[in-house]
Amino acid sequence: MAGGGTAEAMKVSDVFILVGISILVAGFVMHAWVDSEILTNEPGEEAVLEKSAILMKNDKLLIDLDVVSGDSISVTVYFDGEENQLIPKGDIDNLEYEYTAKEGGQHLVVIQVGASDGVVEGEVLINVQRSLMLDFMVYPLGALILAFGFYKKKEEKSAEPIDAELN
Repeated sequence: MAGGGTAEAMKVSDVFILVGISILVAGFVMHAWVDSEILTNEPGEEAVLEKSAILMKNDKLLIDLDVVSGDSISVTVYFDGEENQLIPKGDIDNLEYEYTAKEGGQHLVVIQVGASDGVVEGEVLINVQRSLMLDFMVYPLGALILAFGFYKKKEEKSAEPIDAELN
């Protein structure tokens, strides 16, 4: 310690509690923190956004495209030399695209937006919906470690000697 003092050693139960809570918080951040991408372009060129995603069989890519200014929109997914042109499912203001992976591997999403006036403004949100819930395995693991930490803490308290004063 900085002041020359001493600190007690950290108990095993506290370590398990800390690790369990950390895993739960990290899992929450991992699933909740999805940022959208801004579509921008150079004058006279199309706005192009390329994203790569590692998908397993039957995983879905959900692409939400909100274009303020732009008229020619193309969303394509490439996998093993195969090109899949996606068709929008939403209205003109808020376009939604969905792609289901037939095989596992690395898929490349290419979004191209062109504008007749030369300016493209918009946002893209790409979300992966897993068919197997392997991403969610962190929650039971974190909860198990946290519960074990609480169990060990309770066990440590019950094993402490009770000092009593006898008169």
